[in-house]
Amino acid sequence: MSTTEDPQERSSDRDSGAATSPRRTTPSRVLTGLSARALALAVLFVLLAEAVLFVPSAGRWLEQELNDRLSDGHLAVRTLEELPSAMPNDRLTTELLDHVDAGLVAFRSPDRPKLVLFREPGLQVERSIDLRETGLLGLSLHAFQIMIGHQPGAMLRVVGLSPADPNAEIELVLDQARICLELRSYTARVAALSLFISLATGLLLYLALGWLIVRPVLRLTRAMRAFADHPEIEQTARRESGRSDEIGDAFNQMQAMQETVRAALTQNRRLASLGTGVAKISHDLRNLLTTSLLITDRMSASKDEGVAKAAPRLAESIERAATLTHTIVQHVRDGMPALAVETVVLKPFFGGVIDRIRQRWGPQGKVVSLVEDFDLSSLAFDPLQIERVLINLLDNSFEAGADKVDLRAEARDGGLTIRVQDDGAGVPDAAVPHLFDAFKGSTKRSGTGLGLHNAAEIIQAHGGSIELLHTGQDGTEPTTFEIRLPEVRRGRSGSGNSGQPGEA
Repeated sequence: MSTTEDPQERSSDRDSGAATSPRRTTPSRVLTGLSARALALAVLFVLLAEAVLFVPSAGRWLEQELNDRLSDGHLAVRTLEELPSAMPNDRLTTELLDHVDAGLVAFRSPDRPKLVLFREPGLQVERSIDLRETGLLGLSLHAFQIMIGHQPGAMLRVVGLSPADPNAEIELVLDQARICLELRSYTARVAALSLFISLATGLLLYLALGWLIVRPVLRLTRAMRAFADHPEIEQTARRESGRSDEIGDAFNQMQAMQETVRAALTQNRRLASLGTGVAKISHDLRNLLTTSLLITDRMSASKDEGVAKAAPRLAESIERAATLTHTIVQHVRDGMPALAVETVVLKPFFGGVIDRIRQRWGPQGKVVSLVEDFDLSSLAFDPLQIERVLINLLDNSFEAGADKVDLRAEARDGGLTIRVQDDGAGVPDAAVPHLFDAFKGSTKRSGTGLGLHNAAEIIQAHGGSIELLHTGQDGTEPTTFEIRLPEVRRGRSGSGNSGQPGEA
């Protein structure tokens, strides 16, 4: 077996054309394969089972052998009793003892006189077995002792009731050497039979495992290698028709995994293209924002008091837009940026968020209110990113048709819990499972789904969570988003570039 190549493995090498390099079956692999290990374990377990079963089997063999000898002894005694003369001669005694294969035969019965036949006095008895008192376990122990521990020329004394007459007691003195030879011969036959059964069982198990498990696992391995080399190509393993076991489930799960990975690769390519476009747009937008800042500088010197008062606020909004544009470009290019964690005074922070929303939606009759219920004066987080999340949620509420939005903030579990509740039409059921997935969770026809996706990434980077608690499409229940924001430790530099979520 160790010198031949597994045909299953050869077929796997032929079919894996997408693999980087074909793999040959080596003798060591054949010996350590799943089927080979199953074969070895099957042989081992069957041999162990046979060894356990052999212990009582040896005791039963010894019991049967000794009972046969007792029957022969009783027959010898009855033969002697049938003779015309009660005094046996030496020749007859020897023939009877040879028939029993014993050195002594003694017969005792309540209604008959004791009768003893022997070859010579002074027989050396090494061990005695009383079949009337010795059970199967004791006989098994005696059997092993006879096989491995008897002295040359030692005799075995056996006492028991005659199988032909329960009232008759027979005593025999037997040669242990002969019983030992017969017992070893029996053991050899049992061992040979056990080895044959174990090998046959192991071979059947080897073939069954090769057909039921190894072959589909090899097909699964080939499919995984091909997918690893060319994940963009549609080349999934065929389904195991009619299989509802673990192998069939593994095939189905692998196919689902391939589809998920392939979709992720497609999305990453789309994000890469989007990043290129965003970078180009950002370049032009920064130029426009720079021009706008120059205009606001001139507006601040206007003689019109209203224009002069609005200019600083407009300049602040333009600077925040420029910063946000730069952050978006970094996010698309490099992923989620490092948190710029700082200690934020909560009331002015939330007041600033409300003011910006009211500037945007107030003229349209939209109402936003702030409900404060916290005893924290400050908390460590990235104010720009958290403001980005809140404004995105508030904008989504008004864009979805809400007329009134409540922003609720309360201290809870050492951190801050923020809820955004609106009286809008709610979130469609079809959008809920993918609400925070890029390009999938948008509830608007023109939306990309990046807003809530980015919001989830920002909150998770703070070590918090964001979820849709409930939504009512009939307007009877407010649509509520909840943000759980724990304390976030600053980085060493104080700039927040190394800020990590953690306990305060």
